[in-house]
Amino acid sequence: MRLVVSVRQEALVAMLRGYPDRLVNRLVVVMNRLTLEIQSQVKGFKLSGQVLHTQTGTLRRSINREVRVVPGMVEGTVGTNVEYAGAHEFGFSGRVTVRAHIRTIKLAFGRQLKSPIEVSVGSFSRSANLPERSFLRSTLTEWNDRAVAAIQQGAVEALK
Repeated sequence: MRLVVSVRQEALVAMLRGYPDRLVNRLVVVMNRLTLEIQSQVKGFKLSGQVLHTQTGTLRRSINREVRVVPGMVEGTVGTNVEYAGAHEFGFSGRVTVRAHIRTIKLAFGRQLKSPIEVSVGSFSRSANLPERSFLRSTLTEWNDRAVAAIQQGAVEALK
């Protein structure tokens, strides 16, 4: 018994060996595009009035994205590290502690002051009841079909 490998077969074997790299590279491009579009959707719509209204812009500015290649997987993440984001995303009911701080007062007893006054407010706790206002999970749900289609299309293109 003999095994004969022709030039065409060698080229085919070389091409097949290159598929994993081509597939990963193509999926990284697709995932970068998807995470950028999802990040834009969250910032531009969900955190600009559709779900939450902007107060300071901190949460909106904190929305970040990352694409990583880990063994056997291309992973795209859109998220935030702002402490209170989870309370908005999942809702919250309970007691919270407000730190001591300085407050500027412009009104006293319903009347305008001649000039603002800074007063010290001691630490206190209060009840908080925030309803669930998902801005990340809801966006991912809305984008699910488009994301799956884009990933499938990217895989097909890599294998051509």
